[in-house]
Amino acid sequence: MIKIFVIGKPKTKFIKMGIEQYLKWNSKYDRVELVELPLSNDLNKITEKEYKNQDKEKFDKYFLPDVFKVVLDERGKELPSIDFANKIERWRIGKKNISFFIGGPLGHHEEIRKNADFLLSISKMTFTHEMAVLLLLEQIYRAFKINNNEKYHY
Repeated sequence: MIKIFVIGKPKTKFIKMGIEQYLKWNSKYDRVELVELPLSNDLNKITEKEYKNQDKEKFDKYFLPDVFKVVLDERGKELPSIDFANKIERWRIGKKNISFFIGGPLGHHEEIRKNADFLLSISKMTFTHEMAVLLLLEQIYRAFKINNNEKYHY
């Protein structure tokens, strides 16, 4: 099973449609679940440190020892799609389940990055958290196709 934990709920109609489509396509290969966690308090009313602490508390209960934890972070490693597919295969050998963590608008608390099994960067560019979910789901789908020796270009 693959779970994607994200701070905030996708709102943009076309992105929500894309997320639903990729969740459907991915279900052919494995259970892929999106877990939307509520946004923290208004950024204008709290400090960045308080905001990141709130996000950390939300993620903490999902940082399980028997799950391979991948944190999406701009300082993480960028991977070509084939290497990402190979990593997913290897991660699943050691740990049956994989969890991906996508932070809110201020990024992750340092403890979240430190306790990750792998830091992944989608790109050097910055994306909204909802776009990051869509891009990650597309790459997971592509990884399934690659790992099953199926055509993945269309």
